[in-house]
Amino acid sequence: MNQRNLKTIWLSLTLLVLYGYGLYASDISVTPGSFLIRQFETLTVKIQLNYPFDNPYDPDDIRVDAIIKTPDGRELILPCFYESGSPEKSLWLARFTAMTPGRHSYHIRVVSHQQTTTSKTSQVEVKESNRDGFLRINPRSKYSFLFDSGKRFRGVGLNLCWENTPDQTYTFERYYKALEENNVNFIRIWMCPWNLPLEWTRVVRYQTFNDDFENWDNTFYHSPGLKLVTGKTNVTEDDTNRVLIPPDSSETIIYNIKDIKKFKFKQFFSGEFTDNDIKCSYSPDNISYKPILAELSQTWTTQEGWQRMFVGCIQELPDGTNFLKIEFSGNLNCSPHLASIAIEHGDPDDILDAPGLGRYYQKTAERFDEILRLSEEKGVYIMLAHDYHGTFKPKLDRWGSNDEWRRNPYNVVNGGPCQGPTDYFTHPEAIRYYKNRLRYMVARWGFSPYLACWEFWNEIDNAMDWQNIPPAAIVNWHREMADYLKQIDPYQHLVTTSVVNREVPGLWDIKNLEFTQHHNYGPTDDMKNSILNYTERFHKPDVVGEFAVSWKGPGKDQPDELYETQMHLGLWRGMFSPCPILPLTWWWEWHLDNNHYFHLKNAAQFVALMTKNDQNLIEELIVTVTRKNIETLGLKSGDNFFVWLFNTAEKEVKNLTLTINDAPDKTYIVKYYDTWTGDFNQENQIQARNGQLFLKDIPLNAGRDLAVYLIPEK
Repeated sequence: MNQRNLKTIWLSLTLLVLYGYGLYASDISVTPGSFLIRQFETLTVKIQLNYPFDNPYDPDDIRVDAIIKTPDGRELILPCFYESGSPEKSLWLARFTAMTPGRHSYHIRVVSHQQTTTSKTSQVEVKESNRDGFLRINPRSKYSFLFDSGKRFRGVGLNLCWENTPDQTYTFERYYKALEENNVNFIRIWMCPWNLPLEWTRVVRYQTFNDDFENWDNTFYHSPGLKLVTGKTNVTEDDTNRVLIPPDSSETIIYNIKDIKKFKFKQFFSGEFTDNDIKCSYSPDNISYKPILAELSQTWTTQEGWQRMFVGCIQELPDGTNFLKIEFSGNLNCSPHLASIAIEHGDPDDILDAPGLGRYYQKTAERFDEILRLSEEKGVYIMLAHDYHGTFKPKLDRWGSNDEWRRNPYNVVNGGPCQGPTDYFTHPEAIRYYKNRLRYMVARWGFSPYLACWEFWNEIDNAMDWQNIPPAAIVNWHREMADYLKQIDPYQHLVTTSVVNREVPGLWDIKNLEFTQHHNYGPTDDMKNSILNYTERFHKPDVVGEFAVSWKGPGKDQPDELYETQMHLGLWRGMFSPCPILPLTWWWEWHLDNNHYFHLKNAAQFVALMTKNDQNLIEELIVTVTRKNIETLGLKSGDNFFVWLFNTAEKEVKNLTLTINDAPDKTYIVKYYDTWTGDFNQENQIQARNGQLFLKDIPLNAGRDLAVYLIPEK
């Protein structure tokens, strides 16, 4: 027997000694949380294992499933997830939400090192309950989703895509309190590098010094020629407390702050500004300076020819960096206005130090556990976006951020398999990693009906357009991932993705992308038509996942009051459009600070009237008015009529007549709803004759709207 054969036998015996003892049913300890639950309640099963693994998040290394047999004979395969421990003794959890009453049996199956072992069979009795269950597509109407219980659901809410936790100002706990107070039942949350990151390797938040140039006391040194410019100028945006860089002059600013790590500053310029016009350097002692790798962002045009740009440090400066020098060239052919600077320094306030690609950050997992608990407590359903388009951007954008491809764990420079963004959608290893992540998410969070739908990408068309990713690669990836998610998700959550407004040929033809989602920035006058554009073309429900009067935000290119007005109008125009979720506004922090969430409450109160009878379909109602400049929308639900009127003119209307056709000859109670106060402030009766209803002398102030609710008298 040669040496190679001896080595093979020795290795086989070693594996038997190391692994063989663990591959018995007796080495799977199953502890159910209960033997009796109610329908749509969750049974948590603890699973103690003594099985070898290198990466417990990789199902090709170790795969743990609960095999569940339902009372009607169906077999469900529920992925289980690793909770804690080591290969010598690890804890796994199965979270099973029973969708049907009756006796269920289940066992745990473990696949490790290509060997399969199963536990003994356990049972759980499921009693009927009045819980609603999971959300589904309503096959009869695009105006609502359906619960498993048959109850209709129409979402009213907004984006709460991330929380700002370092200063504890904007936490989900604060948001959920506001949601409960305003009857909100639907939100959209992102997973991204700064919010709920699962795989991002290292994100560090430091203390931040913000210099808004109210005076020069915050700087260590500045050139005598630099001037503070206050008051209104023709630049744009924040027209106060700026530093004017004179043309054709060399100017320097030096900051002395202990242990500087990064910086970013914002400036406005007219003309041309290049890398050669600025130099940044660092020093421990203000004597020997070394150059900093800094980058100019994309620009956006503001007004009167001015451009906004960020200059950002794209490296982390070494420990002991105490001086930052910013030098403007003497060859400037423009006169920049330096608007603000943010300098990160000192010890970290927060460190995300996740183990990397394919190994999930447990602080994130625990935080989303808590968010789902809050959602169940407050009755709020979540659309969870798994990624956003900025993860593919290689450079600073017009916001001075979103250059996340440098840090993306899929990037080959970070140990991932992808040379570029296109590889994310085509490389077999990248696809395998993403499927593993989906499996973990289903195992950990799929149990919850309050996780209403999975959203693969925020604005995938931006990634396609900006990074030149072939549309076919994006479509093929979505088809594969949607099919895979439906295969592994025993609860069959709704699945979608999102675009801004670009066409990704074939994307919405994918069967398992169950509703379309687009984003709508600008005036909301065309909200209904934008929704109809999707529903009529693709024969699926449509959701406006983001909207606002501008993507630039309050204080930029539109008056602040328009953000509130258009939020209000977008909600009501969406309410009378064929969508199961009313349009979800952006700028959630600003709206909260300005006490605008009451618009959601008022809309939710009116939606509740439309959906209170689950047997009635919501359908379009044709209504006409006698005056121009009155936007009119109508719906009917059974014998109940709903009308929205908006006076787009600059004058009050006092003698408006509204006509509703095809109304049964009955007496109707007419209630007039103030959409801004949430009050029914007028009520009367009217008789329909010859299939028509006439509502006369309706007053409507300039630029205001009202809603009308008509109920047949019993």
